Amino acid sequence: MQKVKVGFVPSHRVPFGEDWAADMRARCLKEMGKVPGLEVVAPDASMTQGGVVRNLQDARKVVKLFKDREVTGVVVGGMTFGHEISAVGGVLANLPRGIPVLHFATKGKVAEDGSRPSDSWCGQFMITSAMKRREIVFEHIPTCFPEEPVFAESVARFARACAAHQAFRGARIGQIGTRPEEFESVWWDESSLQRDFNQTVVPVDLSDVFMHLDAVEPGDADVRRVAKEIKEGIEIPSEAEEAVTTLARMEVTLLRLAQEKELDALAVNCWEQVQKRYGICVCSTLGRLGDQGIPCACEVDVYGAATLLAARGAGLGETAPHFIDWTELHPEKENIWLAWHCGNAPRSTCDAGCRPCLLEHSILPLHPSWGTLEFVEKPGPASFCRLVEYDGWFTMFIGSGEVVDTPPKVRGSYGWVKVADAIDWEQKMVDHGIIHHGVMIHDPQVADALESFCKFNGIEVVRGA
Repeated sequence: MQKVKVGFVPSHRVPFGEDWAADMRARCLKEMGKVPGLEVVAPDASMTQGGVVRNLQDARKVVKLFKDREVTGVVVGGMTFGHEISAVGGVLANLPRGIPVLHFATKGKVAEDGSRPSDSWCGQFMITSAMKRREIVFEHIPTCFPEEPVFAESVARFARACAAHQAFRGARIGQIGTRPEEFESVWWDESSLQRDFNQTVVPVDLSDVFMHLDAVEPGDADVRRVAKEIKEGIEIPSEAEEAVTTLARMEVTLLRLAQEKELDALAVNCWEQVQKRYGICVCSTLGRLGDQGIPCACEVDVYGAATLLAARGAGLGETAPHFIDWTELHPEKENIWLAWHCGNAPRSTCDAGCRPCLLEHSILPLHPSWGTLEFVEKPGPASFCRLVEYDGWFTMFIGSGEVVDTPPKVRGSYGWVKVADAIDWEQKMVDHGIIHHGVMIHDPQVADALESFCKFNGIEVVRGA
């Protein structure tokens, strides 16, 4: 599981209750420590009095701590009334612009003598207004005790959003070949990716890929290992044996290129040149790379590759996302549609009761074309998303649904998906220019996390019903 390193600012204002602040800090850390994948970086009593942040001197120490530990997000919590000068002007204002921020205030109490040790509900409005003045984008947890479910749920969502932010910003996306001539929809604007997200598109000509592949011998140790892995647990026609070796050589080639050029994701030209030259389809190769942590979009869809990166990050690297077409409404059942592609799904998404088959492409009229790994995906809740851009404005469609076990069977790698209102999805996707490619990930928590991720990155969110 990917670890997310988040800084914690336990904010306290003198003369509110010192013991209350220290106790509330400890309770917050205890609950945050239960969140999967989260590593909390916070001042302790050796750094600041009581381990809280009460003045600018404390803030300077915390800024250094956060920078030294390279935190990817910051949680600001009012342990008592809180101190906006140190928490916001001292800490947040001196961290990299755009770092994700989560804010909350803890509940207080009234003592028997009528005194109050906290007043954090009041103080939070000073902290949030200080962030608003500085145009710091933040998420907010409704005021609560740290033991209340909303606290851990919100922190977990924030951690996933930070992971998506870390995976997405500054990414290097390999453009492997040119986009299909008749797929205008997969265009992209490099300058917008650079300006808004510090992403780099690294072009790799298909001729360079072929040159590298031709230099990889069938007897290469990595090729033999990959070929063995490809064959394990799947059905392969005898006439596809030679193609398996070529598929292994292609996988080794793309892996080595990704390592050499430090690529985080690939957008790959997958037809028709590779079929004509080698008699294979790279569909199953892309799925295998996805299971190895290199998300791959088909048909040189660069924005699709960026969407995959965000989804994989929001899943804490635990679940490989699947690059799909929003393909077809179910012929008989309401609000069920087909999440499908030719045979590129990561094998980790295969239903336990299904044995994958390595076959020729079901659509392309080229033979041989071995390399689609066909199976039905495992049932269960899933998240869906797609990033698009028009005139420099980025929008992400996000939806939640459930992969269901229902006929009919179709060719390719696929899952029938039940949602609350498929026509609501359709209308919103049409209205916002969502293209035919999308991303599915078998993790229901990703959808909410991506909504927070979009907020931190200035991306408009469109949520399907």
